[in-house]
Amino acid sequence: MTVYVVGLDGADWSLLRRWMDDGHLPAFERLTAEGVVGDLESTLPPITFPAWKCYSTGKTPGKLGVYEWFAFERDDCEITTNDSSDFRSREYWDVLAAADRRAATVNMPTTHPPRTAEGVLTVAGSPASERGEFTAPSSLKSELLDAVPNYRTKPDLVLSEADPDELIAEARTLADQRFDAAEWLATEKDCELVHTTVFVTDTVQHRLWDRPDDVRRLYERIDDRLGELLDRDDTEAVFLMSDHGFVEIDETFLVNQWLADRGELVVGEDSKRGALASVGLTEERLKSLVGRLGLVNLAQALVPESVQRLFPSESGRVSVQDAPIDWDETKAISLGRGPVYVNDRAFDTAAAKEEYLSELAGAIESLETPDGRPVAAAVHRPADVYTGEMARSPDLVVEYTTGVDAPESLGGEVFGERLEWLATHRRTGVFAAWGEDVATADDAVDLTLYDLAPTVLHYLGAPVPADVDGDVVDAVLAGDAADRAVETGPATAVGTGDNRADQRDVEETLKSLGYVE
Repeated sequence: MTVYVVGLDGADWSLLRRWMDDGHLPAFERLTAEGVVGDLESTLPPITFPAWKCYSTGKTPGKLGVYEWFAFERDDCEITTNDSSDFRSREYWDVLAAADRRAATVNMPTTHPPRTAEGVLTVAGSPASERGEFTAPSSLKSELLDAVPNYRTKPDLVLSEADPDELIAEARTLADQRFDAAEWLATEKDCELVHTTVFVTDTVQHRLWDRPDDVRRLYERIDDRLGELLDRDDTEAVFLMSDHGFVEIDETFLVNQWLADRGELVVGEDSKRGALASVGLTEERLKSLVGRLGLVNLAQALVPESVQRLFPSESGRVSVQDAPIDWDETKAISLGRGPVYVNDRAFDTAAAKEEYLSELAGAIESLETPDGRPVAAAVHRPADVYTGEMARSPDLVVEYTTGVDAPESLGGEVFGERLEWLATHRRTGVFAAWGEDVATADDAVDLTLYDLAPTVLHYLGAPVPADVDGDVVDAVLAGDAADRAVETGPATAVGTGDNRADQRDVEETLKSLGYVE
């Protein structure tokens, strides 16, 4: 028997409930009617990195040492990309493997390069590439490709150039491959637990939020596959979850441009990018040409990332990671949608830095959008929202008002810029569970992202690591799982690894997904 965990990146009840009520998603309706359902509170910020790992470890980013896609190395003021080797914890399937119980994970972001314990079958998620090693053990790759021919780790399309029909068609294919891989691992590898992530739901929602009927076509295919899981003879239980929810973008706030306008982030001239822009060679035109000629894979393989990144956007925006920052003059920088880092070398004393932090937090808290709404719901100190040692921690964590998107771009106006995304993440995601020894509840049972790992481990009769931040949520469980006392097991904290992914591959993926300019 197998427990399936189905992760739908960015799934949101505002979409699912509407389509369930209209009869479009019968399997989702069955799962929620016959099991338990609720909201799932994500981490701050509610971002893919590190949210998926927060789920699989049961820990806040402070214990993981990862807060966003990028990290700020204070000693040399370097911005680096995160991958699986930066996370300082084992995952709950590693706990199962330690007890000689077979587990597998498919396509979960944060799992590349594969770093799971021996005995866990891993098919890594983005930014893994099928052109390289993306499984553990490595021999699993050939077996997977025999079982699921043409399995791909990420879209081939140039997403910004694809039309809705192309995007949905490819998304449905990728979703099928995730379910095919999960079922193969359960059937042929006798796995007791299989986690599979459909990441392309996030990709589609970012770009097609204004076309809900197109988005629904993807979820209808997922519903078909979810129904097949519910009907399988080997299915013991299905847990459904998302790493965060989704919401329409009401306003774009370029926080780094705001810092630059205040004179607190100083950027020098970039003569190479300026020269390309002056003759009309922009990122948008490059993508369009490559897409029309069908040369996506060739361009990714032959054109170095260092060259691709020279092409400016037509608006003049640039990722802050690519900007020539003057670290002798810069006081603060934001990496992505929440974490703000202060440059230690800009301050003579700790007291001076603390005074600046308080002033900066107050300035952000007092900011309003052009229509008079607060930009931020709150500005937190890391110790107020994270646990643990908080290695590589930001100095401030901005909780942006729902509907305010705050990418890391520089260039353009502080407010009102329109990027590729039409919708962004919100903190409330989805949770549902169905199966043997799973409760049937009329009332919603709400969880945090950190509760899933301990709850699933306890459901499977495995010990819950002593250093998790989440709890076993009894209201999800029934029968023996509800009656058993929670067993506490060893902590799962580990050091960082040295098997790092190529940063160019990571950044290439982030650009293609729209996470950076």
